[in-house]
Amino acid sequence: MLAYKLQSVLVYAFVWGSIYLLISLGFSLICGVLRIFHLGYGVTFVLAAYGTWALMHELQLGLWPAIGLMFVVQIAFALLVFYKGIFQRYLEQEEILLTLSMLVFLAVTHLANYSYPVTAGVSIPTTIIDGTFKIGKVRLSYQMLFAALTGIGVTLVFVWMFLKTRVGLIIRAMSQDIQASRLMGADVSRMYFLAMALSVIPPTICVLMIAPFWSVDPLMGAPLLTTAMLVSILGGLGNLKGSIVASYLIGFIHAFISFFYVSRFMGFAALVITLLVMIFKRGGLYPGETIW
Repeated sequence: MLAYKLQSVLVYAFVWGSIYLLISLGFSLICGVLRIFHLGYGVTFVLAAYGTWALMHELQLGLWPAIGLMFVVQIAFALLVFYKGIFQRYLEQEEILLTLSMLVFLAVTHLANYSYPVTAGVSIPTTIIDGTFKIGKVRLSYQMLFAALTGIGVTLVFVWMFLKTRVGLIIRAMSQDIQASRLMGADVSRMYFLAMALSVIPPTICVLMIAPFWSVDPLMGAPLLTTAMLVSILGGLGNLKGSIVASYLIGFIHAFISFFYVSRFMGFAALVITLLVMIFKRGGLYPGETIW
């Protein structure tokens, strides 16, 4: 029994940690580049699920056209509503910015709940392979494995972009010193636009990958936003390296508590660990003024 629990902790720490990467990458990117604690980030998850469903059932689009159009909608919403509508106007008035971004999130959540309540049975058919397999004594679904591998793949693409491309170099420079970046000729507004567009990609992919085994409901954005915030705070706000470490650490905590205690306690345990880290290591695991 003990061997089974230990194997389960290791397997699910890897799976959940990789999924948490997808959940938190966009939030960390916005914190690192725009220096904004984006309380409206949860809207991305709601739009991904219910926007795809609406495109399929209201416009009668196929799954892949609906997904493609949903990415366009997500990017347009992030740029026009959040960036142009809120962030640009109130960048120096943080309390207004935070309030408005949260109100947008709540408004979209209520609209989704009105249009497609839980009883509507929203389901996104993005299962890649049905069925389960065993890793040692642990049984795992193929879809969960694909979601985890997707999280790793997307993270590697982001890391490669930030470390190996000119755009990534500019973004890293902006995350260190925005004024110096302007003096060196960086097109700050363009990079902000790009960062906002990139930030919606990981959470949208996440929802599409986890929809077959995760509860899809209009209020799903709140717990996913909480997870993104927790990972980013623990890792060091705006530091992607810290977010990677924090994702797997929280995944391990959740898995350990679930198999050795009770699953409903795992959220509290992760919060306590994060508080202790923040008390004894100011700024999180990787504090610093850079995205990497």
